[in-house]
Amino acid sequence: MTALWALTTRELKAFWYSPIAYVVGGLFLFLQGFVFQTLLLVLNDPRVDPSLTMAEMFFGATFYYWFAVLIMVPLLTMRTFSEEKRTGTIELLLTAPVTDLQVVVAKFLGAWLVYLLLWAPTVVFFVVLRALTRFDWAPVFTGYLGTALLGGVLVAVGLLASSLTRNQVIAAVLTFVAILLLFSVGILDVFVRDPQTSVIIKYLSLIEHLQHFSKGLLDTRPICFYLSLSLICLFLTGRVISNPRWRS
Repeated sequence: MTALWALTTRELKAFWYSPIAYVVGGLFLFLQGFVFQTLLLVLNDPRVDPSLTMAEMFFGATFYYWFAVLIMVPLLTMRTFSEEKRTGTIELLLTAPVTDLQVVVAKFLGAWLVYLLLWAPTVVFFVVLRALTRFDWAPVFTGYLGTALLGGVLVAVGLLASSLTRNQVIAAVLTFVAILLLFSVGILDVFVRDPQTSVIIKYLSLIEHLQHFSKGLLDTRPICFYLSLSLICLFLTGRVISNPRWRS
């Protein structure tokens, strides 16, 4: 446990020592603030459906939400393994008295915690809104839970992509494409007429699951889906770095 904590702390420090952390964080929070303000104006329009809530709109109902995570995650994960390969420190890391599992989990926790820290300041938006008007906190809590679980999946995908190359740019591009494909799964439902196939496609859609969270619905199925997909990607990452050919 001590080794895992030390490795995770190392990852967190490496990220915050880089200027990219402040650039990504600043742009992300600016975008979220702009989106929140825009949604306030939209929801105050009398022509808009009054049943819509801020949580439902803020967590996944707009293009900006998906654009933010689509850009943010590749930037957070592109250096995790590719930089270790480029500098040659991957061999020193894997021959240290730590297991491959600890290395993968520490890399994951480091990037995922940064992802959560970038989302954390947005809670202030809802606190300020609560001071001005009453609303149900449940969809807000489940919205953040869904965002955290979604982030776990995307970060795990990014780690897998970074473990396949020593070039950070290539790792970022691979992550971007992989996430884009995962987001596009739900679009296939438009071309499917078989009800059973449609159910399977909807279950595999990351977007579809997040919509349940943003409505305040806490279901074990999307939670299991997100956790299973994250674990599969982390398992594959472990297999990659344990193979001398792939990690070189």
